[in-house]
Amino acid sequence: METNSLASNEVAAAERLPDRTRAPRETDGRTLGEDSQGTPPSITVPSKYIPEEKPQNRILRCAVDSLYLSYQGELSNEVDDRLEDREKSAQSNEDEEQSIAQIVIADRLFNVAAHGAGRFRYVISDDRFRIQISRGTRLPLAYAKISSEYLTFVPIPQIESELRIIVNSLGIVHDEPKVSRADVCVDFIPGIPMDDFNVRQWVTRARKKAAYWTSGDRFTGWAIGSGGAIQSRTYDKFLEIIEESNKVYLFKVWEAFGWQPGDPLWRHEFQAANTALRELGIATVPQLLDNLGGLWNYLTSDWLRLTEMGNDSNKSRWKTHPLWSDIQSAIWTPTPQLALERVRSTNLPQDERVIPGGLGYISSFMAREGITDWGEGLGTFLHFASTFFDQQGISLAAQVEGKARLKGRKFNTINNRIELDAQHAKKSAAAYQRAKDGDDGDA
Repeated sequence: METNSLASNEVAAAERLPDRTRAPRETDGRTLGEDSQGTPPSITVPSKYIPEEKPQNRILRCAVDSLYLSYQGELSNEVDDRLEDREKSAQSNEDEEQSIAQIVIADRLFNVAAHGAGRFRYVISDDRFRIQISRGTRLPLAYAKISSEYLTFVPIPQIESELRIIVNSLGIVHDEPKVSRADVCVDFIPGIPMDDFNVRQWVTRARKKAAYWTSGDRFTGWAIGSGGAIQSRTYDKFLEIIEESNKVYLFKVWEAFGWQPGDPLWRHEFQAANTALRELGIATVPQLLDNLGGLWNYLTSDWLRLTEMGNDSNKSRWKTHPLWSDIQSAIWTPTPQLALERVRSTNLPQDERVIPGGLGYISSFMAREGITDWGEGLGTFLHFASTFFDQQGISLAAQVEGKARLKGRKFNTINNRIELDAQHAKKSAAAYQRAKDGDDGDA
């Protein structure tokens, strides 16, 4: 039990809620906190935010946005050796050597990072999972983060079944996975200005509260309980996607539930670490899925509540704000509410970025050379590029192929080890045959 506790604490400390609300706005020389008085500064509110007589807040979806699972066990010596070899490749200064820092586990291609994370010896990742791996002493064998995009479109039991096969391929697994962290959220269209609340209206068990703005004085949200076993954020999700995460796949999800471009879109989310989950009786994936409604009720009723200002000195008796009543009433289901034909990683470069970027460089070259014809410009560019690399003793084709292989490793789209592993297998087979023939001769 002591070993598991130490491992859980180590894992909990390794992951923190990402900053999605930007820099805090200072008020009177200090960050707005629980003891601050008065209403935070307002911004100009778009007309679409102005409520009618009865504000209509629309809850679009509720979801498990992040899920972290840990597996107790021991790493096999064979996988340990392979991971150590790939990690050394990732640390190389040569692109070609870096490009082969890959490993296939359970028929999935993973990128092997150059360094581990904290006390975890290795880190492997693809578009669905990021897995920290130890040798299985005082830490879990594997600590896995499931991508939010994969969680959006695939049922959690199916994801965990796939992940279990991968982790079992690493070594010996002793028990079913434990939930180390779960982030649950609701996405909603507010019917009121989201900067209208006084800090005192948030009634919570947490000690820390903060409001956030961009440098252009656009209000972006609230953060409550930062650093604790339970943390909460209410933030402008649309702005976060545009400026930070690029999770544009959510636009189609929201549209399926009635959102239209131009509508505001906000998210309220809670991060619950393993210590808080255990106290609530949630340790395994089935327990989490069976108790999502109860977990949400605890988080939005007992741990945090947005209220209407009252005169009672006991804020727990203040009336619940209508917006919060709508958030509290979110209906939880254990499976995703929407499925798309294909799940594509947000890690992949999008056409909107790659194509204009590439054309931008070529058009700059053409302008420099005084060329306007596309065929002539592209041909001249390729000629100049070939000459440029020839002078460095490298062919243009080899340079482009090498960079593509390096990017393919990063995006998990090209297995650069197929040819190398085939050569290794051929050499091993030949060495085995020579040894066998030698033994036969001695006999």
